[in-house]
Amino acid sequence: MPDYTFARIVQDFLNALTLGSLYALIALGYTMVYGIIRLINFAHGEIFMLGSYFAFYAMTLTPMHWGLAMLTTVLLGGTVLLVLRSLFNLEEPKRTFVLALLIFGGTFFLLAFRHLGWIEALLLSMLATGVAGVLLEAVAYRPLRGAPRESMLITAIAASFFLQNMGQLLFGPRVRGFNAETVLNQPRSFAIGEETVYFTGILIVVPAVTAVLLFVLNLFVTRTRLGKAMRATAQDAEVAQMMGVNVNQVIALTFFIGSILAAAAGVMYSIRFGQIHPLMGLMPGIKAFTAAVIGGIGSLPGAVLGGLLLGFIEIYVVSLFPTLSAYKDVFAFVLLILILLFRPSGLVGEDLTEKV
Repeated sequence: MPDYTFARIVQDFLNALTLGSLYALIALGYTMVYGIIRLINFAHGEIFMLGSYFAFYAMTLTPMHWGLAMLTTVLLGGTVLLVLRSLFNLEEPKRTFVLALLIFGGTFFLLAFRHLGWIEALLLSMLATGVAGVLLEAVAYRPLRGAPRESMLITAIAASFFLQNMGQLLFGPRVRGFNAETVLNQPRSFAIGEETVYFTGILIVVPAVTAVLLFVLNLFVTRTRLGKAMRATAQDAEVAQMMGVNVNQVIALTFFIGSILAAAAGVMYSIRFGQIHPLMGLMPGIKAFTAAVIGGIGSLPGAVLGGLLLGFIEIYVVSLFPTLSAYKDVFAFVLLILILLFRPSGLVGEDLTEKV
């Protein structure tokens, strides 16, 4: 491959790091939910899709007429307030009032008086998608908490199909352009010797945002009371409940955090590839699940490692062997089969074999 120069290596590295970071963000949602309740949430790819659409409409429909903005604020803000109160035990009237003032005032201001940029749309989408994840858990999974695990797995598959078809009904089946006019889409370049590497800002922002979110997540899980409750529930839910941990709250919080990360990935994925559609979460969701299994399902570092590894393999194999570009989706599943054959617990996962 005489034409595979150092500039091409750098170009592919940036693309692989971006794609792997997106897979890692989605995979974290899978691995967090599995770590807590041993459920593969196959509807997680559709949560990823919802995050993209929330940001799309936030950027294209603002500023709204004040009446529509008020109605949206009441519906969205009221739902967010109820969910946040239940997640973080905000029962004091003073704290509830301050939180309500921030949510309703901030949402109305953003919707009625601002044309939202990508950062504001990203934050709003993360919050709305997090609430959607909590509602999904409450409606689809919580009633089956004591049922056999197969029942929850079938329900997860059904929820995935339901959200796909609901998305086509609400948003339309056609592909929409996600043409956010931001500095992230501006072409840039730098020289390496006599060659030039071309990139856009999103290739730098995606790994940076991913690193920040992972750092915050790690601090939350390891340093906060709710994070410790999550780890205790993951280790033994029954004992944790006996020790006073509100297991329902912990599970809902897990779905909330996982959905926030999926929304962030969805928005940046849409900016990166410039389009959205109701079935857009299907393949990234499957690949992210594959990444979680490769790294070690239930392991946060494993999800990140699996996502990055998958991104690098996908980009570099296609770049080195262009004739295989039509089969790029196959690489993820070939790697998954090899991992399951030779290291079923994943690269950094724990051996979960039960001893009798």
